[in-house]
Amino acid sequence: MHLREGILLALEGIDGAGKTTQARRLEATLGEAGYPVLYTREPTAGPTGQRLRALIAGGRVGLSPEEELNLFVRDRQEHVLAVIRPALAHHKVVLLDRYYFSTMAYQGALGLDPEAIRRRNEAFAPRPHLTFVLDLPPSAGLARIRHARQAAPDTFEREEYLERVRTIFAGLSGPDILHLDATQQTDVLATRIREAAYAFLRPRQAP
Repeated sequence: MHLREGILLALEGIDGAGKTTQARRLEATLGEAGYPVLYTREPTAGPTGQRLRALIAGGRVGLSPEEELNLFVRDRQEHVLAVIRPALAHHKVVLLDRYYFSTMAYQGALGLDPEAIRRRNEAFAPRPHLTFVLDLPPSAGLARIRHARQAAPDTFEREEYLERVRTIFAGLSGPDILHLDATQQTDVLATRIREAAYAFLRPRQAP
């Protein structure tokens, strides 16, 4: 399956919303249909991304919101340069498990300006052609995390904080933003995402 251009699809939402599950399912579905697809996620597995993951896992002790934002931006700059733009140049479907909308929501919930974060990121990062925002109450997300990890969520996953994150996600709007109810059964949600992705991709197939 050949596309006339590279396509960028992003999955967003609070922790526990099912982004990774749905991204992986979409990756498999598109791959089986013959689309050239690349799954990638943020924070990345690069040096800055690994440092971010370690800091978050450690409770972000001694890390200000501004310092955290700078690390996310640096990680994304590396990601865009090394992975995202090359894949788009080869006309692939790039599936992003988190992107700069997450930075807007999570760092915005810490008191930074979400729109300023958007502008800073869109100065170098391509905007997704389509973004799926999976909406889930924080209590449900935390319950899923506890069940999956058999451990208490870290400080990045406190309910009050995640409610602020969810509110910012809910405020995202535009024809390229699709809000979906993540309390639906996994298969039902996967079907909705798949149908929307196909509807977007089919008109962009090369003859």
